Amino acid sequence: MLADFIYHFHTWVIGFIVVGIWTGLALLGLRHVHRRVDVNVRHKDTETVGLTFAIVALIYGVMMAIIVLKVTENFSKSNVIAVTEANGVNALLIDANGVPPELGREVRTGLGKYLDIVVKKEWPSQHDGKVAFSVFAEGWTVLAAINSSIATFEPATMGQNTMKGEMLHVMNDLIKARRARILAAGDHLPAVVWKMLLLGGAVSVMYTFLFGPRSYAIHVAITGLIAVTISVVFVLMIALDYPFRGVVSVSSEPYVGVRASVSAVHAPDRN
Repeated sequence: MLADFIYHFHTWVIGFIVVGIWTGLALLGLRHVHRRVDVNVRHKDTETVGLTFAIVALIYGVMMAIIVLKVTENFSKSNVIAVTEANGVNALLIDANGVPPELGREVRTGLGKYLDIVVKKEWPSQHDGKVAFSVFAEGWTVLAAINSSIATFEPATMGQNTMKGEMLHVMNDLIKARRARILAAGDHLPAVVWKMLLLGGAVSVMYTFLFGPRSYAIHVAITGLIAVTISVVFVLMIALDYPFRGVVSVSSEPYVGVRASVSAVHAPDRN
């Protein structure tokens, strides 16, 4: 699978490959046209070509801007989802102090196990693009056990009853955030969008072949710079397309921080 190959390398490596191939093909195409179409012929129509190129470039630029904005927003939302899930675990950790010690220890132990699963198992799998149900099954099992312990708890006081209701509410929000993270881990731009971008980019670059500057070096510079600009944007979209995959991805640090809190809270229980 192409995505497995791409995200196996560092973003800078992929950047050099994409920019190199795209720009190289653009300059090869220019060389081919330059040899077969006299520069004087192209020079006569340069003004007309420039006007139409401006329209094509504008349309393609707007399309790329919209897609880049979509990818960036998706990446930001994925980061918010991860932070929300980690905050939910942290809230349950704090709320566990308001229930009987036995239940509190059970909840904290379950949360610690859940965080270990997320950080040590689920995150590396997401990073490698493995988002099958089996990857997340253990985490769901642990959450179900914690939820069951809270739901079956019989409060002895009004305060405990209030705390139970609050913990169940936080638990529901945590489950929603977890499901949203799992869905976001597999979310990416459809193949048809990439095909449209490649086609539009190819048309934009080929348009530069029709210009007729007297200096071939200037023509090479124009075509090369436009190709580099387009390919750099491609690299950006590749890096952000899968929010939880590759070097540029959502960090697990929020969970790591909460895991440290779980360990700190457990310390009194061991004494």
